[in-house]
Amino acid sequence: MNIARAFFSLSALTVLSRVTGFIKVAAFAAYYGRSTEADMFMAIMIIPDLMYRFISEGLVASASVPMFVDLREQPEKLGRSFWTQFWLLGMLGGVMALLFSVFSGPICHSLTPGFAFEDLERMRFMWSIETICIVSGLAAGVLTSLLNARQQFAIPAIGALLFNLAIIAGIFFARGGPVEIIAYATVFGSLLPVVWQFWLLYRAKVFKVSFKAALVFDSGVAREFLQAVTPVAIWISVLPFIPIYERYLLSMQATGSVATLNYAEKLFNLPLGIISISLAHVILPSLSLLSGHGRLRFLGRMFGFATLAILPVVALILLFSDSIVSVVYQRGRFTTEDAAIAAALFRSYSLALLPVSLCMVLNRGYFAARNYLIPFFAGLSAAAVQFYLGARLVNAYGVPGIGYAAAAAYLVQMLILLVLLKPGLATGAVRAQD
Repeated sequence: MNIARAFFSLSALTVLSRVTGFIKVAAFAAYYGRSTEADMFMAIMIIPDLMYRFISEGLVASASVPMFVDLREQPEKLGRSFWTQFWLLGMLGGVMALLFSVFSGPICHSLTPGFAFEDLERMRFMWSIETICIVSGLAAGVLTSLLNARQQFAIPAIGALLFNLAIIAGIFFARGGPVEIIAYATVFGSLLPVVWQFWLLYRAKVFKVSFKAALVFDSGVAREFLQAVTPVAIWISVLPFIPIYERYLLSMQATGSVATLNYAEKLFNLPLGIISISLAHVILPSLSLLSGHGRLRFLGRMFGFATLAILPVVALILLFSDSIVSVVYQRGRFTTEDAAIAAALFRSYSLALLPVSLCMVLNRGYFAARNYLIPFFAGLSAAAVQFYLGARLVNAYGVPGIGYAAAAAYLVQMLILLVLLKPGLATGAVRAQD
């Protein structure tokens, strides 16, 4: 499939998904503003948000897509590989969901230490039911990887649109009432992409989809997948602590600061999803088919394209962030003061947009070459920078300090990936051949 056509079709679908995402957040802001209810719900939304971030960073696709591409002409082996990964991730996700549920009390307290006891109890209940999103997110991840490996990008992404629509329905049903209603809608919405993508898989007839065919588990495939994904998983496992840390810092700022972070992140994720994540998705299968200088040249072209696409977006955000935030959010209980704070955070976060986008492109080159250690090292280094700078920059600049710390961290990650690119891709190519 032509890369440009795949990118623009996925980007167009992502625009629709992001529009519904904005409707979702704008409706929530209108009903709940920067209230305690808003802070409480936005804090538990870290689970589905993190699952989205994990998938976009390549937690599943980094290993699955190259494996599925290698087996593209062998349907029986492809089916065994898919079902093995599906059940393996289901088991791992179930264990994680159980642990997050059992320890919901300490986790919620660490997220929002300034909350009253009654609010923490409500938040703990919602946190426990939201853990279902871990299992559904991983299931959707392996399904998306298989469909992407077969050059299907836009249609599988309709699942994200269905997810947003379910939450929007929950918001309008709650109408400013108990946010628990929206939490239930979120869990239901997280299951819709899995159902949708299974239906696509069944229609595509890639391999036999039946109950009997699904009852398979290949230990060799599981071992290969775990060996490939473990370095990425260790690096990505640090990611939950970053938003937890950010929300911890902002929970000690003015009331509503945690909600402000979520509002700004939704705006930040619009160009990130439309351009950066879409590009990362469509280039990984093609990179997995290339090798040597061909892979490096293709990666260089995609690096240049991402740079040219993102720089004008950053400039627009820096110039018009106040107007953007006002148009999207300023209604109902979301005041002019709320808009000014959210715009300042949006501006500081925009500085991270280019480096995080380029990191996504560079990481796909390493994943295609089966080199996972360098992305692991670069990701952990970036996390260390963000933890070090977070509290210092929030103390110095207030709420926008969170964005400055993120920008510095992603810049460090990008530089490491660039410096080690040529030897890293060469080492990965040798490993893949072995």
